[in-house]
Amino acid sequence: MEPPVSPAPARDRTWLGLIFLALLLAASMWLVHQADNTKPADWNEDRLTYLPSGKLLKPMVLDFDEAAADLLWIDAMMYFADAYLSGKSDAWLGHMLDVITQLNPRFYQVYEFSGVVLPKSKGQLRQSLLVLDRGIEQFPKDWKLRVYAAMARLGLDSGYAAAAEYLRPVTLDPDVPDHIRTLCATYLSKGGGLKVALAFLVDRWLHSGNSINREIFVDKIVKLYPAGRQPDSTRREMVNKILKEISYEPSIQLMGLGVMHQYLVDSVSVTAKKLLDLLDQ
Repeated sequence: MEPPVSPAPARDRTWLGLIFLALLLAASMWLVHQADNTKPADWNEDRLTYLPSGKLLKPMVLDFDEAAADLLWIDAMMYFADAYLSGKSDAWLGHMLDVITQLNPRFYQVYEFSGVVLPKSKGQLRQSLLVLDRGIEQFPKDWKLRVYAAMARLGLDSGYAAAAEYLRPVTLDPDVPDHIRTLCATYLSKGGGLKVALAFLVDRWLHSGNSINREIFVDKIVKLYPAGRQPDSTRREMVNKILKEISYEPSIQLMGLGVMHQYLVDSVSVTAKKLLDLLDQ
């Protein structure tokens, strides 16, 4: 009886699969390259016309708001870098940052970026303010965001009074640098006149329980007005006397403001002079 014939061993065709995979990869790369070549020159900008608003995008990301915001933030940085390095327009940057902060309102770095970078282009100032207003709502005690917003407002329409309103809420915060208080008073002076700035500083003095802050406000009041016939030390002493009278009797605040203003501009009425003489006893 003849022994059974063993079947021939199957040939290993793995190499064919590897060759096919390599060809497929090469073809894919070629097709992607061809697709890139057929894109219009402004594709990087026009593609963003398909980015919906944050309100529309929010339900589409299925509760992955923060993850979507992170991915869009990376895309925004790549878009900005490409525009900066190639000299192209970054007109869609503000829209992207707006969408990101709608998806994740606590994304602080986006607010900082909006305050520093967007105002460099006048066309982006309104978008910058829109994003910064959202940031201030989320971080009301952050004075840096308020400074960015005040600067953007000045760049938009030179609205000194409106710019001062961004700074006013934090001027009594002990952690806020002194120059922010000065900046606020300066904006008020330019936007509403000396009397408005003076009223602001007096109000801050009255509502401050910090003796150091009070001295700062007195110093700012004196420096708000150019030096007149009296030396600054004498003017500072009289300002303190008027402020103390106002603190004793708040109902005379308006009269005290008028007298202080007249004294500091060296144009004192007869009535104001009598009151000053009483204080100087």
